[in-house]
Amino acid sequence: MASSSSHGVLPHCGLNDSDLVECLSDSTGDRNNVILDTSCDSTANNEVEEFIEGFDDSFSNSAQLWIPNLPDTNLKPYPGQRFSELEDACTFYTNYATTVGFNVRRETQRVRGSIVMHKYVVCSKSGTHDTSMSIISDNSSELSHNDGNGHFVIDRFIEVHNHPMVTEFGKQFLRANRSMNAVHRKFVVDAATTNLGSYRAHALFKSLTGSYSEVGATAKDFQNWMRDVKLFIGKRDVDMLIEKFKTKKETSDGGFFYEYETDSNGHLTRIFWADVQGRQSYDVFGDVISFDATYRTNKYGMVFVPFIGVDNHWKSITFAACLLNHEDITNFTWACEMFLKVFQRPPWCLITDQCPAMKVAIAETFPDSVVHRYCMWHIMQKFPAKIGAVFCAESEFMKKLNKFVWSSHISVAEFEEGWSSVLKEFELSEHIWLNDLYEMRKSWIPAFFRDKPMGGLLRTTSRSESSNFYFNHFIQKGDTLSEFYMCYESAIDKQLYEGKRLDEGDSCVPQSVTEKEIEKDAAQLYTRSMFYKVQTEIKASCYHIKLAGQPIVVDGINKFVVKDKSLNDTLFEVDLCLSTNDVSCSCHLFTRVGYLCRHCFFCLGLWGIEEIPRQFLSNRWMKNAVARFCTLKLGSTIQDSEGYKTRDTSKKVWNEFQGCLGDVCYNKDGLEFLLEELKFLRIRVKQKVKNPCATKDDILQEIYGVRPSTSIIVHPPLQSNNKGCRKRIIGPAERSCDGKDRPKRVCKHCNVKAFHDSRNCPMKGEQLQVNPLANGLNVNVQGSAPPTLNVENLVNVNVQGFVPPNLNVEKSV
Repeated sequence: MASSSSHGVLPHCGLNDSDLVECLSDSTGDRNNVILDTSCDSTANNEVEEFIEGFDDSFSNSAQLWIPNLPDTNLKPYPGQRFSELEDACTFYTNYATTVGFNVRRETQRVRGSIVMHKYVVCSKSGTHDTSMSIISDNSSELSHNDGNGHFVIDRFIEVHNHPMVTEFGKQFLRANRSMNAVHRKFVVDAATTNLGSYRAHALFKSLTGSYSEVGATAKDFQNWMRDVKLFIGKRDVDMLIEKFKTKKETSDGGFFYEYETDSNGHLTRIFWADVQGRQSYDVFGDVISFDATYRTNKYGMVFVPFIGVDNHWKSITFAACLLNHEDITNFTWACEMFLKVFQRPPWCLITDQCPAMKVAIAETFPDSVVHRYCMWHIMQKFPAKIGAVFCAESEFMKKLNKFVWSSHISVAEFEEGWSSVLKEFELSEHIWLNDLYEMRKSWIPAFFRDKPMGGLLRTTSRSESSNFYFNHFIQKGDTLSEFYMCYESAIDKQLYEGKRLDEGDSCVPQSVTEKEIEKDAAQLYTRSMFYKVQTEIKASCYHIKLAGQPIVVDGINKFVVKDKSLNDTLFEVDLCLSTNDVSCSCHLFTRVGYLCRHCFFCLGLWGIEEIPRQFLSNRWMKNAVARFCTLKLGSTIQDSEGYKTRDTSKKVWNEFQGCLGDVCYNKDGLEFLLEELKFLRIRVKQKVKNPCATKDDILQEIYGVRPSTSIIVHPPLQSNNKGCRKRIIGPAERSCDGKDRPKRVCKHCNVKAFHDSRNCPMKGEQLQVNPLANGLNVNVQGSAPPTLNVENLVNVNVQGFVPPNLNVEKSV
């Protein structure tokens, strides 16, 4: 059928395509003519296949021609129509084509010197017939440059088509109505920095605009744009990243640090960087750091290694990061050397997983005073796989072992005795892996670190693992290095934003739960997050601690023995010097974490001390710790480049628009007023501001902050093949749990609620004896011919676990 919009239909009249698209000469004979011819093209658009419902179902019909019905004749081209610029003429005809329902394509042109003399613009369906979906058409328009004043004049306009126009619904898919403007391009890249792909970005843009028809581009357009960007970056990827680092270093007066190395062929092998905020944070919170390698963060397979610490809000904070092409001793040694080079002093303790390469690199790079400790989270996660998931889940082994492994209140001797007794009870004394863990117990058991400053990382739940999970919310494995660093910056920006938000929350004093003045004093000193931990200790000192005997005085020091009901009446010794208010406890909580324990608060309360002794205030837990206690003076990043000013102004414009929309969003008259004002403003902007045509270099400079170099200095890294780069095999225990609490089920074999079923029941002995009839059925099912059975005999057979099929009693099986 023809389109619902009124299109005139004419018989073919014997015209062929060459008659309709021929180039006509100028009627005046002037050789300075410029001809604009609009005809249809040869190949079917991709949009025809994707949005075929947007076109009429009659498609090509060689016996008919279509003339668009356009009520507004002012939009229709006509011979003799003049334009001052060639671009104006092309735009006018494109608007006409979009209005009536077809695409256009700019065709051949003739130039004399630098002056365009002839120009053809054709319908997008013009040309030869390549596929069954192609439609030959013949609409054309011709312009002449013939008045001697540089004006462009339409010589000939052929209006007919031999295909129908698109419907009103289909007009949104016309090429002229689908354009990736600057807003679209910036939105897609911004979405990518938060790990939103092109299709999700398109869906989000639809939510902002209200409907898909208002987006102005398809999801495929969004995806193609990101593809084009990656292709355009190409081998200039590393140069763009290094240029960005160089700019950041210059604008921060050396506060930003970076270093990189290449191989003999100029390919990047490793790169390290640390920003101003990370270096200042390390000056205050750098007593203990954790780092671990994570994979699938970029298209080259390079290993991403962030250096993580704990800030004054008990949140993870990133000090520095590096990308390594291999996870080996050489690369980890280089990373540690760069870390010492930029931060000047080593941390007190380093926490990693059990990577042998890391262990060697740390021993070679850092001084002997640095403690290297393994992350308990990584070790404890391996128990089900090494010992048995069912055994760990259903036995008391893990519960009894955890009492000694995780406790920071027992001595080394108590741990060793408890470990041996548990392994002996469950007959695991000869287990090779457990014995290996015991040999390295000094590197991971808390009992060996109970009197060491650990900065909140003693009972770690893997700071590095959680940070890797955090970064994976922003990073995609197919990112170029330039895109990767943009995503990294986005993650760090959120990290810093959360820190500032928590700093602002510290201006409010939290509510006390006791009447003690020392609790109110703590609320004025600590950040809110840390205050709640101190508050827990103060509250416990009121309800769970009591004296186990009379205190004694030795050399002016009061010695107390207190009993902790929350720890099974464990006894702790507390020493208190009243002259200096020095206090210490055998639990060593202050040494490990940096705030007083409940036992110390109990003894301070006995003597009416209403303030926390100032010598027991750790700077790392105080409010505004970086601003107050950081001694490293670095220049902040100066944002005075033209690109930054443009982006900053763009944000302000967007905020102003959102403010205006928010003022009238529930007022119909206000919305109509705002719409009319915006239309008028847009006309003024077009008249007053000439927006230059941006090249891809300009666009990339706007997006990435640096202009792509014309020559390649550092080549992209070669594809890395590290141990974490492939998709790992999920074990049966992890696959069954899937990160959730798995409920117990009734096993049909032993009739007990457990984590197993009849297939893997531990009570299951020899296989059940199956009735020979059932065996015969199994054999014949796999064979070529079904068995012939008597139904009456079949129903009398009692086969355990066999359910007979629904058979027709009148026929044998």
